[in-house]
Amino acid sequence: MSKLVLILILGGFITYGVINVTQNKVVTQATENSVNNYAQTKARNVANSTVKMLMSKVADDYNWRVSTPVTKQIFNGQATYTVVDETFGGEDLIKYSVTANIYGSTKQVTAYTDKFPFIPPSIRGAITANNPVLSNGNMTIDGRNHTSTGTLIPKTGSYAVWTTGTYTQMGTSDLGGTHLKIDYVPSNPASPNVIKENQVWPGGFPNSPDEVMGGPTKGFPEGTLKSIAQSGINGSQYVTSGSGLSGNPLSGVTYIELPTNHPHNQWKDMDITGSGVLVLHNSAKNAIMKNLLSGTFAGIIIVDDLIHVQELATVIGTIVILTPSPSSGNCVGNSDGKVLYSTQAVFDALTATGLEKRMFNYGFGNNRLYVKHWFE
Repeated sequence: MSKLVLILILGGFITYGVINVTQNKVVTQATENSVNNYAQTKARNVANSTVKMLMSKVADDYNWRVSTPVTKQIFNGQATYTVVDETFGGEDLIKYSVTANIYGSTKQVTAYTDKFPFIPPSIRGAITANNPVLSNGNMTIDGRNHTSTGTLIPKTGSYAVWTTGTYTQMGTSDLGGTHLKIDYVPSNPASPNVIKENQVWPGGFPNSPDEVMGGPTKGFPEGTLKSIAQSGINGSQYVTSGSGLSGNPLSGVTYIELPTNHPHNQWKDMDITGSGVLVLHNSAKNAIMKNLLSGTFAGIIIVDDLIHVQELATVIGTIVILTPSPSSGNCVGNSDGKVLYSTQAVFDALTATGLEKRMFNYGFGNNRLYVKHWFE
């Protein structure tokens, strides 16, 4: 009987030992899994937080880039990152690459944002058009970037002409621009790197000024620019004829909605002195801006049909032309007029009436930059 008891006791100890070892292994594995999961979560948080901080830095200074990898201590971990310009999916974007390491766990995150968050998506250069474009005379179209006063900002520009049609360079007109951070001085013949012809616009070219600004998805439902012009904010004006304007300098949003019937669909021989957003449009997209004789305008011009930026007229910023059927072959200039691309002038035009707040996604939980892709 004593042997049986001894065997039972010994068996109990063995069973207990096996169960205890098994439980210890389970607890140890669970602890290791918990620690690994915690480390992986922390690494992910460090990587994502670093990307967000980098985006904030770019939003504060859109020229800021980091081409050589930098490593910093962030939230008890390490983050190595770069911020570079890159073409992805056919778009010029900013790429954020982050590798985070904490407690032995590593996490990589790659994200892309719009290169210029405050530049409306329909602006592709000094002149963006939905039709054939021709320049003549001594006109200068310069897609290199400039300040709002016309001073060159190296290596940050765009195309001289971007069009869904063809471009023809005639006379002694000069074209310049920037491609892959290389500036091309205006010349004749122009470098093909500063001209984009026969381009296809996904979903169709914008049909209205509000669509040029990005449409409802970027805070511009139809009628937004017209409503702002009618409000009079910061000198904004809404008129139905060029003669109805109160005079120069133009400011805020100047919206001229012309009739669709000829010859009342034309605004001719004007001085364009001023700044902001200047719109000439009607429902038929046949409103004509003809013979910009004098003045300097800094900002965004959105027009159905443009004929002749003349010798004493300068546009600093950008011009977007909507009509697919220009009335005069779309000769945008046949004299000494100038169109100088300027992201600063565009930004100033938007901030003058608070338009940038519609595009920047201000507010808690929102990014000031538009995130196009995010890969983990």
